[in-house]
Amino acid sequence: MIVLKWQTIRFRGHWIRYRLESQIIRLDNQGIYHLGKVLFPRPDRISYELARLLKQKYERRYKRPLYIKTSSIATEIWGHTHLDIFYRILLRLPLPRRLRHRYVNRLKSTKIIDIGVRAVDQNRIVWDIGDFVGGWLVFWLVRRHRR
Repeated sequence: MIVLKWQTIRFRGHWIRYRLESQIIRLDNQGIYHLGKVLFPRPDRISYELARLLKQKYERRYKRPLYIKTSSIATEIWGHTHLDIFYRILLRLPLPRRLRHRYVNRLKSTKIIDIGVRAVDQNRIVWDIGDFVGGWLVFWLVRRHRR
């Protein structure tokens, strides 16, 4: 079994740590590699740029495309990052022990973002649906605003 190493790249003035595996891209979302500072002020656009860059790196490494829509990867990146920030804010509040424990466990799941094809990623469908619904909602809002 080949153990792949984490790699770092400079993206928009910040370090991004990632690992490419067969059918999976993993992103580190903790410490100095936390994506919150990278994605703002435009998390939708910047996460899309990051998704496109990571897909290109994957295709160069494996000489084949990663069969996930770029917009779905971007949705997963900003979704995990927003959830991480949300849990961190909630943990600053005085919470019952049971709820605090739940949020700490959820925060652990946002440390590494696993982006894989449907065959290996159990929640790929969630991000694909989020991408579709989110894209539809944004289109509807923009169209409504123009009228």
